[in-house]
Amino acid sequence: MIGARVGNWYVEEEIGRGALGVVYRARGYDDPDRRAAVKVFTEVRDPAAVQRLAAELLPVQRLDHANIVKTFDSGTHGGLPFVASELVTGTDFAKLLEGGRRPWREVLAVAVQVARALKHAHNRNVLHRDLKPAHLMLTADGTLKVLAFGVAKVFPPPATHHPAIGSAAYQPPEAASGKSLTRRSDLYSLGGVLYTLVTGRPPFAAGSVVELMHKQCYTLPERPAMIVPDLPPELDEFVCTLLDKNPARRPGTAAAVIEELERLRGKLERKGEQVAWPAKLTPDTAEAPALSALMGGAGEGPGREPEPRPLLKRPVVVIPLFVLVLSGLVLPFVWPTPSADELYTAAQPLLASENPDDWDAAFEKYLDPLARKYPDRYKGEIEAARQRARDRRELRRAVADGAKADPHTDAERGYLLGLRLAQAGDAEGARRTWTAVVRVRAGRVGEAVGGPRERRAGGARPPGAPSGARPDRPRAAP
Repeated sequence: MIGARVGNWYVEEEIGRGALGVVYRARGYDDPDRRAAVKVFTEVRDPAAVQRLAAELLPVQRLDHANIVKTFDSGTHGGLPFVASELVTGTDFAKLLEGGRRPWREVLAVAVQVARALKHAHNRNVLHRDLKPAHLMLTADGTLKVLAFGVAKVFPPPATHHPAIGSAAYQPPEAASGKSLTRRSDLYSLGGVLYTLVTGRPPFAAGSVVELMHKQCYTLPERPAMIVPDLPPELDEFVCTLLDKNPARRPGTAAAVIEELERLRGKLERKGEQVAWPAKLTPDTAEAPALSALMGGAGEGPGREPEPRPLLKRPVVVIPLFVLVLSGLVLPFVWPTPSADELYTAAQPLLASENPDDWDAAFEKYLDPLARKYPDRYKGEIEAARQRARDRRELRRAVADGAKADPHTDAERGYLLGLRLAQAGDAEGARRTWTAVVRVRAGRVGEAVGGPRERRAGGARPPGAPSGARPDRPRAAP
């Protein structure tokens, strides 16, 4: 391959290998001073995938962002597909992680740059589909570059190839269940990458892709703060939110992720932490051409029929819009702003509900606005409520996971009974139940849940223990 012409490029040397092919440094056929990284997919044997390569990568070639490696062109060489992209000099984070976990301040800088790249791509209906540390490159000047946008849609990693485990470690649960991927799927993968960077290990580990995907769907990862005690709790919560198994509970857009990161940064700086923030190298205005093209706003020219008047230049549209905008400016001064006490009181019935959606609504409608408008009021109470909601949600998950199979032992049934007592608010009953489980395990059967008179022979379950649930708690992945 060295010295061969591949498309519009002359191959000079091999610079890397992956599960699907080989990457070469190349120079332009028409412009020898132009350089590119040409990846030849030597392991792809799917003719249909080869045929749709150009069409699938066309939207990717239109991406133009400082944090995205530019895709130049694609084609076939000797029956093998190839993709030519911007040649970037630097080190990917898979190699950087060989030296151990990354400092959390660096991880924050990585997060905001990846989120900016995803925002640019998502606004143009392009998903990455395969975010992982190996696809994040840190250049010599500290700029982060996201590699391989869209390639996984055309050439998914082979499930029988062991390196595919590296990709599966960051795939969202919906990928395992065969559901369509969305923008929130990329955000889940971002959460998995950030988890790995800040802890030094992926959220889940397994010996096969099947086992790994099962854990993605049914097992809770250990919280990053349990592995890195000095990790700011705000960053710990942010990563766990991205890794929520329910897509609806993740941030809806990359723009929302950026806003949350800005908020997190401000909170840390108010605590006295110094957080270096990467400069925005691609302004948001760079998205305007793509959006205007979608609106069909072409100018008039010679020999062409005049285009219809743009929507926002029609009086029937402009006048109502003006009224709406004016109302938005005036109403905040006319409509009374609720007090801190009113907001806090209004949240209490929702917080007392058994429905997790009500807990989210309590924060969205009342407690988050309270924290923004009155930052010095109810700070401790809001944080305590947030922690209780997290604890209750994890307890619900524990009980739900425990109800998926039959318990095998009295100890398991006793543990599940204790969980349900704790969930019902009976902390003392839960403590007595778990103490009895420990005593039974130690051989003191006579001191079981109901005392000596409740001692039973064989494998009978303790009084009140459910008959059809297994107390498998969500376990932290190894």
